[in-house]
Amino acid sequence: MGTTQRINPGVTNQPNWGDLSNSITQVAKTLEQEKKLDAEEAKENVKDKKEYKKDDNKEFVVSDKSKQYKKISDRRTEHIRSVFNNLVKTGGGRKAIASGKSPSIGKAGLKSVGKLTGFFTSVASNGLDKALADIGFGLLQGKSFNDVIDFLLIYCSDSSQGMDETAANKASCEIMKEIAAQSDNDVKKYQEIIKELVDGQGLAETLCKFWGLYIFEHLSQRFEEKIQQQKGEDVSKETFKTIKNDILGRIKVLNTQRAVSKIDWNKAEGKEEIEKIFNSVIKIICNEKN
Repeated sequence: MGTTQRINPGVTNQPNWGDLSNSITQVAKTLEQEKKLDAEEAKENVKDKKEYKKDDNKEFVVSDKSKQYKKISDRRTEHIRSVFNNLVKTGGGRKAIASGKSPSIGKAGLKSVGKLTGFFTSVASNGLDKALADIGFGLLQGKSFNDVIDFLLIYCSDSSQGMDETAANKASCEIMKEIAAQSDNDVKKYQEIIKELVDGQGLAETLCKFWGLYIFEHLSQRFEEKIQQQKGEDVSKETFKTIKNDILGRIKVLNTQRAVSKIDWNKAEGKEEIEKIFNSVIKIICNEKN
């Protein structure tokens, strides 16, 4: 059952996904063009080597296609920027999305990130045992590390089946699994990592990454199957890998630019900071100046 079948650009009062879909298709085309250029260059190199062997006096010159590669790369950069801009446009604009007022993107993300932040700050303040007990896990004693992670993956997920909820669930799972992987299956180390996140700037950086993954999931679940049908599995995988890497690369730049002061994540300023981070992520992936 394909997710792309749930998109109907002609439905009244629903976002027009046509421009967004076309932008992603254009990204895929640049990857096709690059593969074609690679194949041409490989053939030319083989031919030149054969001619070089026949004539020892002939100078072996590798075909220079660097200008063509640069043109393709530049086009891809522009198309990726169009992807992000069109996604924001379908959601009603940056402010609507970051505040959770968009009907298509943002609301489920804010709900999930609230759960993540609430749990992390609870661990930092009260310890892992109490934090888990407060969300219904029960006593930590006698439970394995995997029991803890499995419970948290369910806790941070939304049972609703909409695309927004799915994107938020996948982003939450990736963040949780990443922190778990750093813990070497050790509950104590897991608690220490979370405390360090909250006490330093790590939590803000983690939230930045959550928003980047969340935005990517909105794109991949809507269009990955479509690109696979049009361009094949290899091009589809490469297209969305490229888009994901671009998002996360921009997030890293954002992390170096933002100066996060000590935030009380459990108060109104915490909620405001979460929305500010989301807003900043949208701005940087869309290359907006203001």
